[in-house]
Amino acid sequence: MRMKGTLCIANIALAFLLCPLSAWAWGPDGHKIVAVIAADNLTPAAQSHVAKILGVPDDKRAVAMAMEVAANRPDNEFREEDKATASWHFIDICLQDRRTDVDARCPGGRCVTAKIDEYAKRLKDGNYDRWGAAGDLAFLIHFVGDIHQPLHAANDEDRGGNCVTVDSRSRESNLHAVWDTTVVRRLEYSIDSGRPETTAHKLERTYADELQADSWIAADDIAWESNQLARSDIYGALQIRTEPCQPTLNVCVNPAGHVVELDSSYLDRSDVVAGHQLAKAGLRLASLLNETWPQPVGPNDATSAANAVPSPVVSSTADGQIVGNRRSKIYAWPGCGTYDKMSPENRVLFPSREAAEQQGYRVARNCP
Repeated sequence: MRMKGTLCIANIALAFLLCPLSAWAWGPDGHKIVAVIAADNLTPAAQSHVAKILGVPDDKRAVAMAMEVAANRPDNEFREEDKATASWHFIDICLQDRRTDVDARCPGGRCVTAKIDEYAKRLKDGNYDRWGAAGDLAFLIHFVGDIHQPLHAANDEDRGGNCVTVDSRSRESNLHAVWDTTVVRRLEYSIDSGRPETTAHKLERTYADELQADSWIAADDIAWESNQLARSDIYGALQIRTEPCQPTLNVCVNPAGHVVELDSSYLDRSDVVAGHQLAKAGLRLASLLNETWPQPVGPNDATSAANAVPSPVVSSTADGQIVGNRRSKIYAWPGCGTYDKMSPENRVLFPSREAAEQQGYRVARNCP
């Protein structure tokens, strides 16, 4: 999610009406897709470290489910614990900037590129901050997803599209939110019935030939790559003019000057771009984690329980298939509740009851 304290300079009286206050980065499903792709491409050594940190069995399915939950903790938990983390999710690279300007757009290291570097090093060194190993890994998973969302690396005096009002025939009212949520949901339904796991596996097959090409590169380079996509496939495609940009002023204007209509052809093209970016994020995250842990967990490894804050992914029930209904926010397991009656498009998998409750779900009343 991208949030910043704002004040629209156009009209102070209308500031809070015209300036969207928040938008999800890829939305929960986008971050889950990245996590699943990454989990599928971990080496056995890296997988053993992730399993130990997140407190799950060292097998691919358990690790993938735990990474899905971890991927959304920075939005669901950490932002409320410390609102200063909000700026860590993006980098304001202006549309007229050059590659050499990227480093200057991260003042004090409080942006997504610097935080990716910081948390990758913390995990490698076993030098965790107050969120512990599980929290630091959750941040890294989440931030690698964030930096591949083009509007998390672009600014046209519009807070990464948050201030561009749109008509997209969806419930999202600004350009940033459309790219975070609407585009991802359209992609999911074009592939299957709206399930992140199925979408992740489909994207892996679609971009299988890029596995070697999408090894980890510098975070600044990824941010610049995303910025270029924002220029061409978002602002350029919609013919939104480039505004003089000074991110430190933290203004919020609509550079289009009007409500932008997003037709089906634009959204179709956006689906393709988003799918490619999600695949890149997952493959690059796997590459980064594989570089971080070239050797498997040892008996004296720094990711011991003494150094790691417990993850919300803990005990499982029955065969581990905790399923939530994304509409009712109720979860169940085999043999109880509405487990067998949930529509496929509403099903959300969790590795444990605790993981479901961490995301705001409650147990079905007829579960023992």
